[in-house]
Amino acid sequence: MRNPLKRKFIHPDTGDVLNFSEQISWKIQGIIRNWYFISIWTVGSALWWQFPSWFHDTHSFTKWQLVASWLAVTIELIIGIGLLGQTKRDALILRELRKLTRQEADNIEILTDMIEDLQESEGSHDDL
Repeated sequence: MRNPLKRKFIHPDTGDVLNFSEQISWKIQGIIRNWYFISIWTVGSALWWQFPSWFHDTHSFTKWQLVASWLAVTIELIIGIGLLGQTKRDALILRELRKLTRQEADNIEILTDMIEDLQESEGSHDDL
């Protein structure tokens, strides 16, 4: 059986190859970055604040703060995993573009020198 951690995934929008942790990160971001999640979190939070007795707890606001803090840190870490991987892939592409740009500049310089040499040689033939 193949190890899922070694399996490569293709991002549906970018076509980039993702590792397992990036794949999980993008899936979770798809869940939390939508109006349903925001609405459920907002309604749940409002209920927790307004009716702590429903939760059989006199310290529900303190516990909500702990849950909200944990959720915020967890979401930031999940997003960070995806963005770090994307940044690495972007850096590779930018390095390749820089390399190609330098090669193109070198080729243009060679062609410019060749044209100047040709123009000089034509000028010396005109003197005859």
